[in-house]
Amino acid sequence: MTQQSQYIQQDRTISLIGIYQVARQVYELATTGKTDEVAFQSSINSLFAENPASTIDVFGDASKIQLGTDTLLSQMSSNQTVQSRNIEITKYALSLIMLEKKISAKEEILPKVFRTIESAKNNRSHFGDFHENIIATLARAYSENISQIQPRIMVNGSHGHLQNPKITNKIRALLLAGIRSCMLWRQVGGSRWGLLLSRKKYLQSAKTLVRN
Repeated sequence: MTQQSQYIQQDRTISLIGIYQVARQVYELATTGKTDEVAFQSSINSLFAENPASTIDVFGDASKIQLGTDTLLSQMSSNQTVQSRNIEITKYALSLIMLEKKISAKEEILPKVFRTIESAKNNRSHFGDFHENIIATLARAYSENISQIQPRIMVNGSHGHLQNPKITNKIRALLLAGIRSCMLWRQVGGSRWGLLLSRKKYLQSAKTLVRN
């Protein structure tokens, strides 16, 4: 693999890690009501990243996507048995990829989403970067514009957590961040077919991120 192709593969891997990080957090919030705060802030911040110098800058740095890196490695490694993989996390990741493709084909949706994200961005200085009002605005961007598009992402978990507005807002805001990572992944050449053919390359690149 040439150095140029290594850089391209690294960008694809970082974007895919962003998707898996969201999928892991959605699963954790739905089942336990909690998730890693560093990962949560990184995923939410990715929605406000404008003109990043590199793919990793969308998320901050490699330490901010450690949860996603660990999740990708555990979900995609060949030494993991099917039983030991978390099927829900894989389902969320693949559903996000399919949903993003549908959204990007509907030209009227993204401008509405971007306007709501911009509103949330403008309010961050007033409320705080991760205030529940900011998360609620991002959740609204998802629920009003994306949640009814097929294939709908059905989140499974504890009834108590899924009935908690603060938790459901976090989940919806994260799903929006997952769509952002899927768009990024597709922009750098990621595809479902390529994911099947290049699994070893993704794993190798993710392991390099861990070492660095």
